[in-house]
Amino acid sequence: MREKLWAIAPGDTEVEKNLSDTLGLSPIIARLLANRGVDDLQKARLFLDTPLAALEDPMKMAGMDKAVSRVIESLDRGEKIMVYGDYDVDGVTATALLYLFLNEIGAHAGYYIPERGKEGYGLNSAAITSLAEAGAKLIITVDNGINAVEAVDHANGLGVDVIITDHHLPGPILPGAVAALNPNREDCPYPCKGLSGVGVAFKLCMAVRSQLRQRGVEVDTLPNLKRYLDLVAIGSVADCSPLVGENRLLTRHGISELRAATRPGLTALKQVAGVNGGLTSRDIAFALAPRLNAAGRLGKADMGVDLLITGNSGEGARIAHKLDEENRKRQDIQKKMLDEAIRKAGQEIDFTQEKAIVIGADGWNPGVAGLVASKLTETFGLPTLVACFNGEQGVGSARSVAGFDVTAALSKVSGRLVKFGGHKLAAGFTVNRDGFEVFRREFLCLARNEIEPSQIKPTIKIDCEVNPGGIDREFLRQLETLEPYGEGNPQPVFISRGVRFTEVCYMGRDESHARLTLPGGLQALAFSKAEKFRGLDVPKTPLDIVYVAEVSTWRDMERIQLRLLDMDISV
Repeated sequence: MREKLWAIAPGDTEVEKNLSDTLGLSPIIARLLANRGVDDLQKARLFLDTPLAALEDPMKMAGMDKAVSRVIESLDRGEKIMVYGDYDVDGVTATALLYLFLNEIGAHAGYYIPERGKEGYGLNSAAITSLAEAGAKLIITVDNGINAVEAVDHANGLGVDVIITDHHLPGPILPGAVAALNPNREDCPYPCKGLSGVGVAFKLCMAVRSQLRQRGVEVDTLPNLKRYLDLVAIGSVADCSPLVGENRLLTRHGISELRAATRPGLTALKQVAGVNGGLTSRDIAFALAPRLNAAGRLGKADMGVDLLITGNSGEGARIAHKLDEENRKRQDIQKKMLDEAIRKAGQEIDFTQEKAIVIGADGWNPGVAGLVASKLTETFGLPTLVACFNGEQGVGSARSVAGFDVTAALSKVSGRLVKFGGHKLAAGFTVNRDGFEVFRREFLCLARNEIEPSQIKPTIKIDCEVNPGGIDREFLRQLETLEPYGEGNPQPVFISRGVRFTEVCYMGRDESHARLTLPGGLQALAFSKAEKFRGLDVPKTPLDIVYVAEVSTWRDMERIQLRLLDMDISV
């Protein structure tokens, strides 16, 4: 019955007691902090308080002084600045943020996002030529550009300066830009290496604003950067940036801004997504981000930027409904492609031998390749590469498991690729059709040699055991102090043993979901797990359950519920 391995955190009694006694924390919060590496008083205070005053000085980032000087120079000269973005949520929010900031300080700024299907990811020479012909003198990239050596050389040849803001892993040679802002540069002393693309763009805005203030510009006339943190939060959560340190600080304050929803477009997007009440990082990840992402996945990323920058409520509502429609289309495309991918993986991959999945096909949509790869990784517990072929090349996405750096792995077979780039757990690549089979064999061989069996066993990390009878509003109020949840700060996972449910009912069009009730009336939802209960006499069968506890909002009514992640019959 159990689907995954269960790994219960051992805890640290001494650390937990120190945190609990000194800071007046409940034992459960102290345990959860210790499990997340928050093991001393200073870390705990910063984790729980997250003051904006604790933001790092943006001038610590390598190249920031040159970037600020060039932006100010462009402002003084009245030059046209183009923000060159990316089509995912991180890129879209970064584009909107920098575009709004530049225009608010009086710059002549526009934006450009390449079309995923026609241009692919990142800076390209054709787009640069077009922007130069339109009068651009400065291009500022967001969420891309750190490996665009040839494209930046092309811009320099046209007399167009480039400032790069990016967070992807740099290659061995940096582009010849005015400045390349990236905390992951080897020579960059900036302490927060996990900033999202929109996070790096925000740091540039911080530095430019500070310089304008030093030049004597009245503070009341300068942008209030706190108002931009809603965009930072959306991009950071959507891009799975680690929500620790400065990222946690930015995202936590950003969610507060997002709850206020002063942007007409975001107000409308929350409405169409059914997000109300106390918005959380989960709402961003599963309601807002997919709709913003849908436009870019289907070749219309400008729509997402337009939603974020509009000041008109009617326009915001129109775009939000269109994004919702695009998201439904994306869901249909993704379901069809996922079914085909699972079937293809079953036919081509020997799961008794292989430690990775590498598949490709004609007609697949590259816009949803990452989602399909993620689902395959989640389902099979293996790093997954999905290539979508059109003509002589395939564009693909890769997703990985903890401990296997997929971008580093791609670098070892890079001779078989046209290009690639990304992070440890996610990457993109382009491969020639006639070289795909050799690439596939080499990557599978590499995975067999480098991945340990323990890395590919699906495992649920459990924080501690609790009595479900103690899960009430006060319990959840305490858990809220740990939000926002995400990469690096996962939502707390609990285990309860010997639980007896009084009843079970089945939900959904195909009755694939189950709702179970505990003796006190607390309900538990088991999504896509209904089959586990059909053969059981549920009231008479004690179960060990693994779950998260949360508040569910439906038609403005809040209720506490458990969301079951796994279960087994009690021994």
